[in-house]
Amino acid sequence: MDDLERFKELLIQIPFDHYDLKVVNREEYLPLFEELFEIYENSTPAEKSSMEMLVQSDRDFIYKFVHWIPPYEKSDPKRYVKYRLISVTIRDGKPDFRDDLLELVHLWDFLEEKGLDPQKIFEEVNQASVSFLIQQVMDPERRAELRF
Repeated sequence: MDDLERFKELLIQIPFDHYDLKVVNREEYLPLFEELFEIYENSTPAEKSSMEMLVQSDRDFIYKFVHWIPPYEKSDPKRYVKYRLISVTIRDGKPDFRDDLLELVHLWDFLEEKGLDPQKIFEEVNQASVSFLIQQVMDPERRAELRF
């Protein structure tokens, strides 16, 4: 089984219910999400593109990434932000890029509050898989415009 097939298999195993948005955050699905992100991070640009197209072509796949909140906000803020950034990259602004831009600004501020270097962390993720949305938030002027 290649990485794209495994990625899809994992996504299918994670349930999604529009009436219970938190279902994806059940503890038993954490290892599946961890493996999804590991596969994505270790893939070639062509493989990443195929994974992104797969997710973007299925509304429920998109929402699984939107609603999954990594459980590391307090224990490992860098990891928490990294997973959220990768999620935005995979979805490429779907279902609503405006929500993603606001979240990215929030994540930038969150990293600053934690004493971490947001520029470095955003660059790390963006170098691995380029995202126009991440690039916008890395621009100080654009980031200021997005704050309200």
